[in-house]
Amino acid sequence: MVCTGCCATLDNIVSYLFRKVSHKGKKSRAGQLPDNDPLLAVINMRPEILQQILQSVLNIIMFEDCRNQWSMSRPLLGLILLNEEYFQNLRDQIIQTQILEKRGVMMSWFENLMDGIERNLLTKNRDRFTQNLSVFRRDINESLKGPNITSSVNDMMTS
Repeated sequence: MVCTGCCATLDNIVSYLFRKVSHKGKKSRAGQLPDNDPLLAVINMRPEILQQILQSVLNIIMFEDCRNQWSMSRPLLGLILLNEEYFQNLRDQIIQTQILEKRGVMMSWFENLMDGIERNLLTKNRDRFTQNLSVFRRDINESLKGPNITSSVNDMMTS
């Protein structure tokens, strides 16, 4: 219950930021540009805050017993969309830690995770991402059961 509440709060914050970033340069209803937001200013000064949260959520989904997958998927999509370049770098790091034979499979799992996902937080897009995430997590868990994944992946994700 605590995890679900935390995820909902994080999703509200991330969704708010995504809306602000998506509408930057557009006029608001009051006719003012939305560039004086203190939360947006903090995130612009310290982008590593959201990057660390993205890494933590992805780590929990991939490597821990995540029983709140639906709740975790909601902020994860927003975090990925707000940090696309960082997500690509993180994905590449994870893939590079795999044994050579597993890299192609891991790459395809990450590609499938974002398959059909648009750059928005509409309910239909979120639901598709949640479905993709469910398959992604299942594939990762099946891979972790076998000897084909290196132990450094989890170490890398938590450092």
